[in-house]
Amino acid sequence: MSSSTQTAKTLNSEQIKRIIPQRFPFLMLDRITMAEPGVRVVGVKNLSANEWFYQGHFPKRAVTPGAMICEAIAQVGIVFFALSKGEGRDVTYLLGGIKIRFLHPAWPGDQLRIEVTPVRVTSNAAILTGEVFVEERLIAKGEFTLAAKPNDEL
Repeated sequence: MSSSTQTAKTLNSEQIKRIIPQRFPFLMLDRITMAEPGVRVVGVKNLSANEWFYQGHFPKRAVTPGAMICEAIAQVGIVFFALSKGEGRDVTYLLGGIKIRFLHPAWPGDQLRIEVTPVRVTSNAAILTGEVFVEERLIAKGEFTLAAKPNDEL
């Protein structure tokens, strides 16, 4: 892990893309606003009315699909795991499971703030909690598991 990443408090979109493999249209992070490796990572997703998934979900009243919120949580989790374990490893981070509760919808124009903290982290797996806020309102929360698989095993 580079020393600049160890001390990073924020990450821009280019720095995020060096850590996670997702790209358009599945890159669900715009910025990491706070990173404390091993402790907590906070990411942001700005929901534009032009997002591809709003075209059919739902045409008369667009609402952010729960699957997209889960993907955003997982991506912040990947950043957490990578910063905790060393992003330079030749691994792919896979979602092993997620249990989430949706409390309120998110709409075009909202900004999601995703906060991820650890429950348990090992060298090749992590159980994490995620909370998603719009402004100060908690809209989703849950627990999820990530696994780090060596690329030569995929």
